[in-house]
Amino acid sequence: MANQFIFSGSPSQACNLPALLKGGAVMAVIAAIHVCASSSFPFQWHVLLAQACAVLIGASWPFVKTAFTRIVIDTARITWTQGILHRRTSVLEISRIQSVTSIHPWWQRAFGVGSIILTTNDATRPVRRLPGIRNADQVCRKLAEAVAVYQERVTPATTYDPNAAGYSQARSV
Repeated sequence: MANQFIFSGSPSQACNLPALLKGGAVMAVIAAIHVCASSSFPFQWHVLLAQACAVLIGASWPFVKTAFTRIVIDTARITWTQGILHRRTSVLEISRIQSVTSIHPWWQRAFGVGSIILTTNDATRPVRRLPGIRNADQVCRKLAEAVAVYQERVTPATTYDPNAAGYSQARSV
């Protein structure tokens, strides 16, 4: 069976909405402090500019990381490529996946994206999260089908283990 692509692309930037809102809230607090302190101290633009730049860098970092992330899901494996200056590629074989779940927080639902949670039998990372996946329900369904097909292909049709489900003493001669 040839590998078929289930998903290929970068996560949606909508998954970074909390970082944007936090950055906006911090900027509002900084502005309020400067306005309140301006009656007692002279207004210092360079301090405000430095603080605004620091908040802007902190709030934009998740957007940059998401832009430089690529996820490829096919019927044999999931490949993540991440990094800006230093590239890292991780591969998870479909055979390691135990369950697939999709979640849709209210703020991601508005943009038509969701996150896929993978439970694996990998000792180092038993739970993997794929954030900001467009049409996460469809991708989750196709990925679950690929896992089921792999498990059916690997599981033997007949078993000789008396403790296995469906074992029967009756034998044909």
